[in-house]
Amino acid sequence: MALTNDILVRVCISHFLSAWNSRIFEYSAVLFLTSIFPGTLLPPSVYALWRALSAMFLAPAMGRQVDKTNRLVVVRRSIMFQRAAVACSCALFVGMIVLNVGASATSMLIKAAFIAMLSAFACVEKLASIMNTVSVERDWVVVIAGSSTDDLRRLNSIMRRIDLFCKMAGPLAISFLIGFTVLGSVWTLLILNVVSVFVEYFTIARVYRLVPALATRASVVDHEWASDSAEDGLLVAENNISDSAVPASASPLSTYIHHDLFLPSLALSCLYFTVLNFGGQFVAYLLTVGYKPSVVGVLRTASVLFELSATWIAPIVMKKIGAIRGGLWFINWQAICCVVAAVAIYHSRSPSSGDVPIESADKFLFVFASKTTAAAVVAVVCSRIGLWGFDLCAQLLIQEGVEPESRTAFSSVESSFQNFFELLSFASTIMFDKPAVFAVPAWLSANSVIVAAILFAVYARRTRKHLLHWPSWPGRKVATDAQDTVIQRELNDEV
Repeated sequence: MALTNDILVRVCISHFLSAWNSRIFEYSAVLFLTSIFPGTLLPPSVYALWRALSAMFLAPAMGRQVDKTNRLVVVRRSIMFQRAAVACSCALFVGMIVLNVGASATSMLIKAAFIAMLSAFACVEKLASIMNTVSVERDWVVVIAGSSTDDLRRLNSIMRRIDLFCKMAGPLAISFLIGFTVLGSVWTLLILNVVSVFVEYFTIARVYRLVPALATRASVVDHEWASDSAEDGLLVAENNISDSAVPASASPLSTYIHHDLFLPSLALSCLYFTVLNFGGQFVAYLLTVGYKPSVVGVLRTASVLFELSATWIAPIVMKKIGAIRGGLWFINWQAICCVVAAVAIYHSRSPSSGDVPIESADKFLFVFASKTTAAAVVAVVCSRIGLWGFDLCAQLLIQEGVEPESRTAFSSVESSFQNFFELLSFASTIMFDKPAVFAVPAWLSANSVIVAAILFAVYARRTRKHLLHWPSWPGRKVATDAQDTVIQRELNDEV
């Protein structure tokens, strides 16, 4: 079935509302806690820790539910649980603000009880969000695209643009509103969730009815996520047939680890162990070394724009040289940029670095505390093209290469690994929490990207039987990934 504009628009509307509400809640919850409990980072840290732990340990269970349940029922449940968890959290925030729970006179037991309830609802929201993401981004879009790789690339790119737009605009919108009124922001968040749930609920149902293939699902044996798949003619799937045979009784983790796409998936997960992005850790570092909040906001916007550019660049690259070669280019570009950033951060604290603070800061929009820190910022911004370009390449490989009956199981275990590496990034800045030693988490992040590049290179070498294409000369054609597959098939036949 062709990807019609009606289907595309409805998928985008549903995904936008899901991503927008999720991004705003994730960001605003930390701001609300910081406002209620000023002068301490313990409540938001505990909140974020439990949220991440629940995702790491329970994501595979969400994948099992996605596999066993009707597609529409799964997505609708994820929407309802997400919105219900956010609504309950907003009610708690209102109560905490009205009762002034953060006051020093308030009993520690009451404070702990409120934080525990908020953390529980945050876990529900996170798990429902994972269920929605795994179901829609890794399953629905593949079925909707059908046999058209071009449609799949287009869907992936559009959904990534929506994610990145929400990542940029959502926090800005809620931050602007909180600047006027915290309580009003909570009520606004609550109203947005209640209103959007009806639009999401019926929009996704319309998509389900427009794509009959969504009503059918590959058979999955109870308690078994892995099974032998039929050959689908795709590059990665052809290699899976010979190398990734996993016993039907294998556990989800065993299925994931023994799959041929384990290495690119693990490489993608390694990239979550990073402080070299415009997340809370790097932003806090920039503010500490002399950046103004307004400047950090401008730089963060520039970073998102670079990320958005990758959603246009990556499909062009994949169409020209294939997802595997494109992934190699993108991941190595990110590794180079991250190493440059880590080196710059290391030297930014050195007396011999030649750093000269700019005293007339108010005369300039872009004010840097040091030359080397400026180099680190530029490198981090440039690395975002590599990150999201590689993300799209790896996602395409996984979508096309993982068997339909194992797709959601694979993605849910992958989500657990991603949350594990994200926890490691938090741990790195907890252990090295001073700006003077921020170079240590920065180097750990750069090494994580290097490891990811090595893992993907091993996968590429194993799949394509070579890593590099030598420069072409007159009369010599350079092979694409698809042509590499034909050559590999012929070699296997000879053997």
